[in-house]
Amino acid sequence: MTRYGWLGVVFGIWLIIAPFVLRYQHVTNAMWNDIILGILVAVVSYLMSTELRGNRAGGGETTK
Repeated sequence: MTRYGWLGVVFGIWLIIAPFVLRYQHVTNAMWNDIILGILVAVVSYLMSTELRGNRAGGGETTK
């Protein structure tokens, strides 16, 4: 995983825990918005990073 891929995952995790660390979990809409977007950002960053790594390593298509 590239360093930029890790940054996306870390940012996603931060979005998930931010409502509790910054103590705004009583604002329900903001809390759920951050949790859902955090999950999406972390998962997509991880998947895109592993997909790019696979393409760089020669995975995928073969030519004849």
